[in-house]
Amino acid sequence: MEARAMGLSLGIIVGLIICVVIFKYWNKDGKIRTKYDEKQELTRGRAYKYAFWTLAAFECLMCMITGFGVSLHADMFTLHLSGIMIAAFVHATYSVWNDAYIGLNTNSRRFIVCVIVIALINLLSGVMALISGNIIEDGVLQPPFTNLLCAFVFLAVGVELIIKNRIEKNDEED
Repeated sequence: MEARAMGLSLGIIVGLIICVVIFKYWNKDGKIRTKYDEKQELTRGRAYKYAFWTLAAFECLMCMITGFGVSLHADMFTLHLSGIMIAAFVHATYSVWNDAYIGLNTNSRRFIVCVIVIALINLLSGVMALISGNIIEDGVLQPPFTNLLCAFVFLAVGVELIIKNRIEKNDEED
């Protein structure tokens, strides 16, 4: 197994362990599983549907473009993970604005802090790769670009959550 594949595998394992710790931290009851009411579950189902169709459209578009022999100047990992991140953004955005992103047992303040921290870690990693010249090699976009994309998605979701909280607080005051 080459070093890059081993590094990716190790990164995924460490990432999953960190996710378990973060889930336990942001849920008020210390459980890994977030609880949602019936309305939230239905809304999240629609969000998953929209995210799925977004990813399907993205992949179809990529198949057509590459089928015509057009070079996308992107590493395959970067290309496919970009599609997944776009779909995740669609899911998160729909869920946030339809009150289905924050669970019943979720501490929203902790959750927002975690989202922003994740964004900043990815931004730092992406900027470091940019500075070291690892984002583009031989005219091809490389996997470290996905850190910048993740940073954008997490920052955007964090900002959406903050705006949504402010709107809800203003509605409660009126």
